[in-house]
Amino acid sequence: MKLYSTYDSRNFFIQKNSTLPVLKYPLIQSLRDQYDITDNMLENVAVTFSMKDADTGVYRIANVAANLVMNNNRPEYPDEVQYTLTYKFTVAQTSKPGRFVGEFKLDFLGEECGKITLPNNTPIDIIIGDSITKTTVV
Repeated sequence: MKLYSTYDSRNFFIQKNSTLPVLKYPLIQSLRDQYDITDNMLENVAVTFSMKDADTGVYRIANVAANLVMNNNRPEYPDEVQYTLTYKFTVAQTSKPGRFVGEFKLDFLGEECGKITLPNNTPIDIIIGDSITKTTVV
């Protein structure tokens, strides 16, 4: 049986009509070294997120702004990930249960101009589970 975790960079689980948890993809040092992604490059970058239906290939989210979060506690915890790509879903984006695949696109600006898609070998599996409840805040 395959388990899905919000902390596994290849698999992500969220319930229908939910906005949390936030999808997180850590930029681990070995990945940054492999693709020569420097701190300077990450200071001037545009990050987007895309997600498509795994069965039909139809995009549910296409190049929507995502975030690059810096871990400010790194000096105290040097083994922690320094940078994490994150995306917070909207209720509309999670309204259809099913299996989807997602990826982040980093557009490096300035002197370090270029693009990279992460993950680059296998997309993130995103499972939107069916939910028996829906709430409305008034």
